[in-house]
Amino acid sequence: MHRFIDAAADLLLGAACPGCRAPGWGLCRDCLEALEGSVRHLDRGLETPLTAACAYRPVLNHVVPRYKDDGALHLAGMLSELLARAVAGLSPPHGTILTPVPSRPSAVRARGDDHALRLARGAARRLGLPTATLLVRAVSGRDQEELGREARAANLAGSMAGRPSPRPVVVVDDVVTTGASLREAVRALRAAGVVVVGAAVIADADYA
Repeated sequence: MHRFIDAAADLLLGAACPGCRAPGWGLCRDCLEALEGSVRHLDRGLETPLTAACAYRPVLNHVVPRYKDDGALHLAGMLSELLARAVAGLSPPHGTILTPVPSRPSAVRARGDDHALRLARGAARRLGLPTATLLVRAVSGRDQEELGREARAANLAGSMAGRPSPRPVVVVDDVVTTGASLREAVRALRAAGVVVVGAAVIADADYA
C-alpha cells in the first residue's frame, strides 16, 4: 500500500530521481552507477570487520532521508539490496543472524515504522539468512546527527543491552559516521555472550 501511495505522489508532484532530482522514474542511470563498485572495508575501532556497500555522498545522502524521514518506503528494496551486498562482503558463516542497531523509540514512534528492522529483513531475505532483534535501547540518548565524535561516543556509552544468541551475528545499520553506534552495539552483544563476526552498513559517510 505504501508503495502505491508513494508512486501516486510522485506522479502528482512530478517524478524525479530521489538521488539527484533529475526528471524521471526511480534512480537515474548516473546515480545507479555511483552506487556500483567494490564493497568497502572500514576501520571504525569495532575490533571486528566492518563493510559498507558504497559512499553516502553524493547519492544516498538524499535517498536515505527520503526513506527514513519522508516515508518513501518504495526505496526499501534498493537499500536492502545494498545492505545485502555489504553483508556478503563479510562472507558470514551459514546461519549467521542479522540484527539491526536499534532506533531510538521516539524515532520509531514518529516515523510509524522500524526502518532499520525492515532493511535488515530485506537484506536477510536476499542472502537466505535469519534476522533477530538482539539489541534494545537501555537508555534512549540524544539524536546523534548534530553531535561530534567525542559527544557521539559519550551519548551512546552503555545505551544498549544485548540478548543471547546461539548463532554468530552480524550487526547491520544504514550509515556509519564515527562508528559510535556500531561500537556500542558490538559491546552490548559481546557482553551478552554473543559471537559477533562483523558489522555491515549501506553507506560510509567518511566522517572526518
